[in-house]
Amino acid sequence: MKKLFSILTLFLTVSFVNAQQATVKNVNPTEFKNLIGTNNGILLDVRTSYEFEDEHINGAKQLNYYSFSFTKNLLLLPKDKPIYVYCRSGYRSNKASKILIKNGYKNVYNLKNGIKDWESEKYPTVSN
Repeated sequence: MKKLFSILTLFLTVSFVNAQQATVKNVNPTEFKNLIGTNNGILLDVRTSYEFEDEHINGAKQLNYYSFSFTKNLLLLPKDKPIYVYCRSGYRSNKASKILIKNGYKNVYNLKNGIKDWESEKYPTVSN
């Protein structure tokens, strides 16, 4: 009986810990726009410098997903602020978001389908 109780306790503990883990929140352009407009977070564009200079969401910081030091630099972001991530199509930003979650970040928002969906909603971008 003690063994059964121990196994049950272990199972419940593991289940509780897994339930508490954060996940990437994939959001549409309207949700993303509302989030970046109301929260004190970090807006991160993970495209190349060339893509970023061509156009980006106003206020975004750029960190090249293909850079050798990408993960190291990504993990320098503060964990106590929401992180809003986007790229062209949502692929790179989703990968970057998963790296953040895996490393203990809790409030990570990915612009599902990227800046191309942002533009389809006629939301503004800026260029350098």
